[in-house]
Amino acid sequence: MAKKSDIIALLGEDAYVFTDDAGVVQILELDISFNTTLAPLHEDYEDRVIRLMIQSHAPNVEVYVASALDVAISKLGRFGERDQNDIQTLLQLPYVDIEEFERLAREAISYYVGDETRILGNLKMMLDEYHHSEG
Repeated sequence: MAKKSDIIALLGEDAYVFTDDAGVVQILELDISFNTTLAPLHEDYEDRVIRLMIQSHAPNVEVYVASALDVAISKLGRFGERDQNDIQTLLQLPYVDIEEFERLAREAISYYVGDETRILGNLKMMLDEYHHSEG
């Protein structure tokens, strides 16, 4: 448990180093671009998840990662410089279909909670950049 004064001090720093209850030194980094706005996410994302593993000592625990398409769609929400670079990298993967990305993104945006116009603009910018790099 961090002291309130330590948390307040963190706001002016890049990172906060502390010792957890087990005596392990941990680092907490402040992501200044984080916000609590929900990212766009297609309702069928679970159909495209990638199963990583089942831990033998915990048979009821399964680990999944969202597909490249769904990660790219979710990054349309925050849309920082790193997110934009990540989207372009994901769209360049050989198994990613740009038409499917656009279709799924538009569907996800249609029921997105937030500024739909901004997210559609982000999508257009990424599609324009993708097609420009292809030509």
